[in-house]
Amino acid sequence: MDNSPFIPALTKIFFGLIYKNPEGLEFVLDKIIQIGKIDAQSIEIPFDFTDYYKDEMGASLKRKWISIEKIIPENDLVGLKHKAISWEKELIFEGKRTVNCDPGGICDNRVVLVTTKNFSHRIYLGEGIFGEVTLIYIGDKFQPQKWTYPDYQSDVFQAFAKSCKEKFLENKILPQRH
Repeated sequence: MDNSPFIPALTKIFFGLIYKNPEGLEFVLDKIIQIGKIDAQSIEIPFDFTDYYKDEMGASLKRKWISIEKIIPENDLVGLKHKAISWEKELIFEGKRTVNCDPGGICDNRVVLVTTKNFSHRIYLGEGIFGEVTLIYIGDKFQPQKWTYPDYQSDVFQAFAKSCKEKFLENKILPQRH
């Protein structure tokens, strides 16, 4: 029997942002930089992969991914999801969200998303949050799974994730609590 202490998998923090206006984006960016310095971001693209948010947030949505200079144990993503939910609530207008902020983690071999929604391919992490391995690094790129959202399969996210993976490998140190 191995009695050595368990060390949880480490991951680099990123946030997937969907928004309608720059004011909502700036509000969330201000919250994110309170956790850590932004070290990578994707270009802004139209969020036209699905109509999922249209009824709640309207049309002509934008999508962007941001990462910060923090490496944490993967299970700490639960707390980040709760923070993101509170930020979204601060931006509710007429009972509807104006920004969707989803934290996740990128390491050398996978991209993990956290969500409040259960499904067959998600594992309960605690405090009402589920984790999903949405991409796995094989060969020279992150490979999608059957359940991977189309925007996470895009060339824009692939480039962002690869950049984050490189930063993760360069800066992999002991976990940094948030």
